[in-house]
Amino acid sequence: MGGASRFVGAGLLDQVVIAAANSANTLLGGILLPKEQFGALALALAVGYFAMYMNRAVVGDVLLALASRYDGEPRVRLARNGVATALCSGVVATVIFVVLWAVWPNTGEIDLGKLIWLAPFMVPIMLHDTARCDYLADRRPDKALGIDLVWAGTQAVMVAVMIVTHTSSAAGLLTVWGLGATAGATVYLVRERRLPWRGSPPAWLSETRHLSSWFTATAIVAQVQVLAISFVVAGRLSKVDLGNLRFVQTVQLSPIQNLITAIQSLLVPRASRNAATAAKPGPEGIEAALALRRQTQRLATVFAILGVLMVLIVWPVVSFVLVHTHKFAEAAPLALPIALQGAVYLLQVPFTAAMRGMHRARMLFLQYVVFATVSLSGLTLGADWGGLHGAAWGLLTGSTVGLICMVILYAYALKSVGPPPGTPAPRADVPQKPSEAPV
Repeated sequence: MGGASRFVGAGLLDQVVIAAANSANTLLGGILLPKEQFGALALALAVGYFAMYMNRAVVGDVLLALASRYDGEPRVRLARNGVATALCSGVVATVIFVVLWAVWPNTGEIDLGKLIWLAPFMVPIMLHDTARCDYLADRRPDKALGIDLVWAGTQAVMVAVMIVTHTSSAAGLLTVWGLGATAGATVYLVRERRLPWRGSPPAWLSETRHLSSWFTATAIVAQVQVLAISFVVAGRLSKVDLGNLRFVQTVQLSPIQNLITAIQSLLVPRASRNAATAAKPGPEGIEAALALRRQTQRLATVFAILGVLMVLIVWPVVSFVLVHTHKFAEAAPLALPIALQGAVYLLQVPFTAAMRGMHRARMLFLQYVVFATVSLSGLTLGADWGGLHGAAWGLLTGSTVGLICMVILYAYALKSVGPPPGTPAPRADVPQKPSEAPV
């Protein structure tokens, strides 16, 4: 019991640390920079996160869902090839960022000029993110916590220097973010004695294509949706509106999303093992299938209660703070729809983890298509009818439809895993007849 508690505690603390490192740019940018500069910073970060999460779909998410089922050499081989693939992803992202910086006309509301400050660090950012997923898939969250502390600590020292010397800038915040990732990735490569070029990206893609192809397609839809929000708000409204939206999302939604990422990294490996065992005939398979159902049902109840409490507490507090903070006073009406959106995301966590554990990649892709379509439609219509406030309610509509779709698909997928709901767990001392084995 103590070991399990330490495992969960290390996993959650790890996500708190990496969340602080990733959110610091947006939060500090909103506080330290003029609104025009903050809008450009938010746009550059949106593109950087897009690239990082695309790599996570190809490598990190697959490590969590697939490598977690193995031990020994098979898992090490997957990790080695995954790191090599992340290296290639970083190189490709660097080239794309340089090209965008060189050819994009940065004279309007959509300014990508700050991307050049991220370009040199895309390789270590990809490597560090993959390293975290490697440790979490191997059920070593304490190791993930270690490299994340290196990232956050390095970044914090350099940010403090900028603040003390009054040299804060969008370029500086992007640079120290990349240097923190460089330090964390270096510790991982040295500790594990892993050289990225010794792995094989073609072998990775060949071995994992049944998951990575659909996870990548899903990530493309999901990240295009996130990126489109920035472009639609900046283009249809203004960079100032984008800054307002991103600041409130960072304060309210980012902590929830980071908590979700932490919980997913702990739940998906367990769900994956249960789903694999549930395919086996006999008592062991039945027990694993029932365990998967129990995990989802219990967590759905817990997160529903947590979501309600969060809205009741966070919404009025954030509204009060924004109203009395003159810089973002006009963003106060966004607090309610964004708080409700966070509650919807929380409720979806158990269903998403179960679907990833069952390797229902195609269904996850379908769910994201529905979510992204409704979300962007709601954003556009809401922006036209009600400005930034209407856009926030449009995003909430998309999240709600996405949750409903996920629950429906989960119920459908569960029919093919183990016994039907209501089946009692088998007794270990009673032999099971062949006819009782799950189909």
